Amino acid sequence: MKRRQFLKSGAVLLAAPLLPACGDSSRPGGASGQVPSGNLDDSGMDFPLVLPLPFAHGVASGDPLADRVIIWTRVTESTPSAAEIAVDWEVAETPAFASVVASGTQRTRADRDWTVKVDVTGLSPATTYYYRFRAFGETSITGRTRTAPATMVDEVRFAVVACSSYWSSYWSGYGHLAARNDLDLVLHCGDYIYDFVDQDEEVRARLDRKDINDVDYRDWLSLDEVRRRYALYRSDPNLLRAHQQHPWMIVWDNHDIDPGFGNELDSPIDPATSTCTLADTMRAFHEWTPTRPVRADGSGEFVLAENGEYPQPPDPRLIYRRLSYGPMVDFFGIDTQSNLPRYGGEVDASHLAEGAPSLFGRRQFEWFTAGMLDSQQAGTLWRVVNNQTWLAPVDLPDLADGIPFPKIGISRWTDYTEERALLCETLRGANAGAVRVHNNIFVSGDAHGNLGSDLIEDAPLLSGYVSGLVVPNPRQGSTALNALAGWGRATTAAIGPLSTRADSVGVEFAPSSMGRGGADELIANALGVAPDSAISVGGARAFEGALIGLNRNVQFIEWVDHGYGIVSLTAERAIFEYWWQDKLTAGSPDVLGYQMVCWAQADAGTVPPRFQDQIDSVTVHGMSVAATVGSRSAEPAPLDERLVEPR
Repeated sequence: MKRRQFLKSGAVLLAAPLLPACGDSSRPGGASGQVPSGNLDDSGMDFPLVLPLPFAHGVASGDPLADRVIIWTRVTESTPSAAEIAVDWEVAETPAFASVVASGTQRTRADRDWTVKVDVTGLSPATTYYYRFRAFGETSITGRTRTAPATMVDEVRFAVVACSSYWSSYWSGYGHLAARNDLDLVLHCGDYIYDFVDQDEEVRARLDRKDINDVDYRDWLSLDEVRRRYALYRSDPNLLRAHQQHPWMIVWDNHDIDPGFGNELDSPIDPATSTCTLADTMRAFHEWTPTRPVRADGSGEFVLAENGEYPQPPDPRLIYRRLSYGPMVDFFGIDTQSNLPRYGGEVDASHLAEGAPSLFGRRQFEWFTAGMLDSQQAGTLWRVVNNQTWLAPVDLPDLADGIPFPKIGISRWTDYTEERALLCETLRGANAGAVRVHNNIFVSGDAHGNLGSDLIEDAPLLSGYVSGLVVPNPRQGSTALNALAGWGRATTAAIGPLSTRADSVGVEFAPSSMGRGGADELIANALGVAPDSAISVGGARAFEGALIGLNRNVQFIEWVDHGYGIVSLTAERAIFEYWWQDKLTAGSPDVLGYQMVCWAQADAGTVPPRFQDQIDSVTVHGMSVAATVGSRSAEPAPLDERLVEPR
């Protein structure tokens, strides 16, 4: 069974004058100084909005480097007023824009879906900045962003999000993320948008139009409809705020880029009427996300747009890239989706044994493993991989090496075990430098469950890989029904100073989904009961217990609650926090469901001993479960009184 089958069946702002532009000297007012008027009456528009025109979908930023960052907005009119629209932008050190450090003008057009993306240069490292845009005499809301550090810092804090279905959840988690003022970055692991509604998760709809014939409640049929889906997502106030307050690094997964028309709800629409292509979905991704483009040669090197030009990707199929955050951490964004057979592309798997399939493709695999080795040899302490799907084995394990057992297929890596094994061997030292690459953190999504795991290629039942005693999580989930939320381990299973988990080459942290359903939905489907029932939660608990018992690499699992994760990196340790919210309740409180740790250096003198590349509950190491708080706090971008009810 494939994973999908398994889950289904089994601020008021002042209009201050802008400084002269750098780059394009064309001003919206032209030589006369007159400001062109746009078509800004939205009364007759049937289009997802959350702010008045023209900046109806807010602002965003992403892929920060030490001296530059991408800033984004979109110009929306009831009907286009010109073939090109000039948009002014400025970046300042304070939200009052008393000290503007960069400004310019960029022209947007229909072939970019009226989006504006600026690669702002000449910035200082590890610095918080504020930015805004102006067109037709109107000013956007103010955004806040932050550049990457160039030297060692005390801490890097980031959030992890995945699988954010608009129709499945009220996205309280995005609201809580927006309220945090100590984050450096938000990582989204894919399925940032969704193509279709889950038939078991009809929680909300735009204007409450739960109609499969409605363009905002069914799969897309064209490039324009893919673009409209991004507009729908950006019409949610919580997501709007989360983008306004933090820079993001986003990778895609299947729901972001699948072009084929198909709905779980019965639809009378003929799929043959769809004109949507893979090129369309990838194009819209680059238009609507603050993603920095890379070169077409597969090197992963950035195309750096200068003078305020639009950063156009030379090959939109490529998104794998690396962000350096100084000696503390390198962030790698990878693509383990677009090489799947469903897209019909040719995949070079020549780095594997003949006949073995590849998710990476040779070019990306070699870029990734060489980059991980380079990061280790350069002395960077941590490597964080923004990854689409669970990499560690979580399935029915083999009895022993060479004696396979049938698999459920929870992760796509079930079909790519040879490549997973080669990756683990490479990190273990089978590389050009013969160097063990330590302190690797994979953050993952796709499976809609909470996971904390050591990273190994496999752990057959008859093997020497031993983990600690499985115990219930004593903490409550986001609802009273979700008591004893998941299973963890009470010990490290170390034998004195010796580790029984030394084969692990890193850790995996998957903080569920921003709403899409998990094992409780599976149980509910199988038994014909409601997902939010004692039977479905109890069944999910039993299923979780079986998986952690069979898979010794798994150190925590919970498959009912949903939300996001927070990771705190220091020179000593990485702390992982699972934050949950009731997806069925708007404005649901933030609940810390579980907390884990891994160590930057081994220390056999502690009790219990500390080992690298192993993830444990904080309580195993004598720590109490308590939310981490960043050592700095940046003033938030102002909330704008013009926010309207989403429409």
